[in-house]
Amino acid sequence: MSESKVDFELQQDGVLRLQGELTRSSIPAIWRRWQREVLTQSITKVDVSNVESVDTAGVALLLEIVKAGEAQTLDCLGANQQLKQIAAVSGVEGVLSLS
Repeated sequence: MSESKVDFELQQDGVLRLQGELTRSSIPAIWRRWQREVLTQSITKVDVSNVESVDTAGVALLLEIVKAGEAQTLDCLGANQQLKQIAAVSGVEGVLSLS
């Protein structure tokens, strides 16, 4: 079984750029790294245009970013249909501003 890959880069403008797979098999690695490297940053926008696959764990990660920050919503730029559907079914499309 191949290991899922996910990566991120925090830009100087405060946008967190995610790429790869936001799934239950990849989230633990990115969450630990995110806690170490950007926990104290104020993240209000996440670029998810390079996210290939997402599941409910990926949506939970995005919600944790909201919880850790000061903003009530998180702008998710470039959300694919899969992310939009999971957010709608989960009832969190009001917290995750998907575009």
